[in-house]
Amino acid sequence: MSVYSSGDVALEGASFSECTADIDGGGMYVRKGGDVALESARFVECTSGSQAALYIDAVERLALTNSQFVDNIASQTPAALFFTSSVATSGSLLRNTTFFGNSAPGNITILAASPLTWDCPLGSWMPNVGQIIGDLSGCNRLCAEGHYGDASDHFTSDCSGPCWLGHFCPEGSVLPHKCPAGTHMPNERAANISDCFLCAPGQYQPETGHEECLPCAAGSFSPDVGSAACETCPKGGVCEDAGAASRLVWQPCPAGSFNPNRGSSSSAACELCPIGTASAAPGAEGSETCSPCDPGHFAATPGLSKCERCFAGSYQNDMGATGCRDCKKGSYCEPGASRPLPCEGGSYSDKTDLSAASQCTPAAPGHIAARGSTEQTACGKGSF
Repeated sequence: MSVYSSGDVALEGASFSECTADIDGGGMYVRKGGDVALESARFVECTSGSQAALYIDAVERLALTNSQFVDNIASQTPAALFFTSSVATSGSLLRNTTFFGNSAPGNITILAASPLTWDCPLGSWMPNVGQIIGDLSGCNRLCAEGHYGDASDHFTSDCSGPCWLGHFCPEGSVLPHKCPAGTHMPNERAANISDCFLCAPGQYQPETGHEECLPCAAGSFSPDVGSAACETCPKGGVCEDAGAASRLVWQPCPAGSFNPNRGSSSSAACELCPIGTASAAPGAEGSETCSPCDPGHFAATPGLSKCERCFAGSYQNDMGATGCRDCKKGSYCEPGASRPLPCEGGSYSDKTDLSAASQCTPAAPGHIAARGSTEQTACGKGSF
């Protein structure tokens, strides 16, 4: 079938089988026309003495849809389809059309000297000009790795463009894939999930599809690569530095204090043991480590690592004391005394600050003093 210098040509369901032509277009030849639209056309076992089973030359637009080219033969390339347009931007389209078993020198199936856009599945592309070789069922080229294709009219392997930051695009991607949590991708054109960079120790990324990782906040740390979350600082201490990569950043609360909370970032989180108590252990997690002072000891201020002994001349017989009592008259109190000790018989004291038995006053001649006396007593008449 030959058409020359006509207007528009539209055929639906046309079948060209076992056709033979000594010239171009073994099945159909169209030259210098308007728009050519072929729907569900079949070109089967057509033979051309020159080029192509379907030869379309210098038309305005071509729309070739749902058609088949099977076992066609041409003595010159291409075997199945030759196309040129008389307009610079023709908008010509090829959709859902298959080519199998066609034969021409160089195994060239299609030759498009003008742009012929393929309606491709998303994630694929086809060149819109030049030679196409071999059998094909629609678009047979996937968008290149590191790129994606979310439209149907791509004619280069870059398709819609480079893969986004925070994403990766295997070959044939329709849309970029997000890098998983715990990773990041600061560059475009990542091709595989293995290209996503693991977050370094001291960093984390809880979400997918990000270009950078985040530093662990003070009060936390991350010792491993690829963390989606930071570990919370343990009880009993604080982690003051942000971006910590090791539990070694944890600093225990000093003796005399405790911290019952996780995730603390300041030494102010360490609570002081109350007055009357002390704790010798650093890194305490609770107030139960603050032990009441033993008798003979006291803690007048909070946050002590050990209780103080009662000073010489004072005592304390209670647990958990915040101060000591003055020694009693007739007694003495050594340092750390839990009770007053009475002056021995033959001595006495009317003071409250004695710290040793030697400080008790001996009774004067002609006087007596019972044990623990606060004063001496004169001997009775007839005695000495």
